[in-house]
Amino acid sequence: MSVKFASTVGVNFSNTFQSKPISATKAASQIKGMGVGMVKMFNYTQTDFIDAAKAEGLQVIIDIPNDGLKDLSNNNTSAVVDVVKKYSGTIVMVCVGNEPLGSWWGGAYNDLLVPAIQNLNTALIAAKVPTPLTVPFNFAIMGTSYPPSSGALNSSYASIVASVCDVIKSSGGVFMVNIYPFLDVNSNPSIPLAYCLFTATSSDWVQDGSYTYKNIFDASYDALFVALTAIGHGDLSIAVGECGWPTGPSASYVAATTANAKTFNQNLITHCKSGVGTPRVPNVPINCFIFEMYDEDTKSTAPGEFERHWGVCDANGTEKYSLNVLTAAL
Repeated sequence: MSVKFASTVGVNFSNTFQSKPISATKAASQIKGMGVGMVKMFNYTQTDFIDAAKAEGLQVIIDIPNDGLKDLSNNNTSAVVDVVKKYSGTIVMVCVGNEPLGSWWGGAYNDLLVPAIQNLNTALIAAKVPTPLTVPFNFAIMGTSYPPSSGALNSSYASIVASVCDVIKSSGGVFMVNIYPFLDVNSNPSIPLAYCLFTATSSDWVQDGSYTYKNIFDASYDALFVALTAIGHGDLSIAVGECGWPTGPSASYVAATTANAKTFNQNLITHCKSGVGTPRVPNVPINCFIFEMYDEDTKSTAPGEFERHWGVCDANGTEKYSLNVLTAAL
């Protein structure tokens, strides 16, 4: 089967790192009210939320955390298969790991990822619940991303990514990558903020051969497309698993403001739904999952204090800014 998303734009949900976790029913109701049709989780064991999402008519993408990859690689797949069977029709895709090739893991999952996704695919087929699979990769799988025409995978990961692509394709899944323009401008202030917010004027556009890039999101997407094409997988649809903008703390991160978060996420939604696509992959909507629905106030701040401020809503569920999802780009 091939994944059929209910809507172009979805949202990431987690209450794991909240001091007072949002209830499953409240979260599912708010997500439905936001106007999105699908939600991406970071585990598969939070069945109270899957139940609530099902009751709201939401499509759900579950995730097997990285610490579950060893079990899958050893063919211990029954726990995941049981959940997929129970929620067949609600769960539309399974993520295997979460940024498992990230350098911060020290290579712990590099040898587990391919057998894990292969074994899960085989088990789901055997259980008569074939389900699209993917792996949410962080963008650092790229060795070169600028200019987009030079896009290439990091040579350390290329063979792993290629093998994962084989399974994704056979399962009917999509290639999933996380793209964070905020992190780009935060680490490299020479990048124009407007180029990251989808508001750049022609003076900040980037010309790459015959292709004109009006924003860094498209440039990143197309660099990945070029890289996948080079390994024979340019025909895989690319979905953006995480993309968002933090609302603070602006005292430490000048671009992390509520106004910028609203501008970025609204423009992201409009762009992804428009069907314009990107310069190299034109005329198609882009499936994208906003990161994230709620602030997580106990999340580690090792990457930066902004880690606790990605939510469209605060940790109590109060909306920080409004987004027009239903009619954007229509």
